[in-house]
Amino acid sequence: MAAIVAAIPVIAQQTGRPVIVVGGLAVLCRLSTPYRATTDLDTVSRLHAGQASQLELLIAAGATPSGPAGAQVVTPLGQVQVDVLEVTDADLQPLPEDPTDRLHVLAHAWAASSATVMTLAAEGAPQVRVLVAQPAARVAMKLQSVMNRGIAKESTDLLDIVRLTTDPAAAALVVDGLSGADSQLRSDALLHARRWFTDSADRTLRRIRAIPEGAQTTADDISLVAELLHAALRP
Repeated sequence: MAAIVAAIPVIAQQTGRPVIVVGGLAVLCRLSTPYRATTDLDTVSRLHAGQASQLELLIAAGATPSGPAGAQVVTPLGQVQVDVLEVTDADLQPLPEDPTDRLHVLAHAWAASSATVMTLAAEGAPQVRVLVAQPAARVAMKLQSVMNRGIAKESTDLLDIVRLTTDPAAAALVVDGLSGADSQLRSDALLHARRWFTDSADRTLRRIRAIPEGAQTTADDISLVAELLHAALRP
């Protein structure tokens, strides 16, 4: 975790752009009681016409390409896997016709535009002030990402949604944020929320309980999340 925090100022210096944290680290930052660690750093970038991508800038500065949208970045505490999720003007105009693809674009763009500054501290690394995705945007992103994951990642994504939606520090931000989101995003997110927490509620519970961190999750938890998301997202 210290190396991940140490990577943030390195990325900002090498790209000349602010870092916007998403992924597992953003979930940990927003929960009152973090329940898992993370081993890499996911960022989101809103890329406009004519701009070089953050990934291209990192590689030009010496990072080693790693994965379809990532690189190994050298920090004072060792190498860190950094994945850069980018949303371009072409992604938004026109929007995809498929609701899952559309939610992917809208949720990532929203995460980039609504992120707020937090101070991150990890033992062994200097404190860092950085933009972190809001809980509501993380829920919207994870409602979409469940579609294309392996079983382990699917389970983690679903549990992250449960934790963010019911956490004392994050729940109100999730509900209020989704309630005030763009109408198209709300419509697409509602479709996915119903899929995971109503139509496939039993399967979702099995997936979550299959990982140690989710073993204590109950059917009542799934029902509560369904109720809260539906109330926030319905027209």
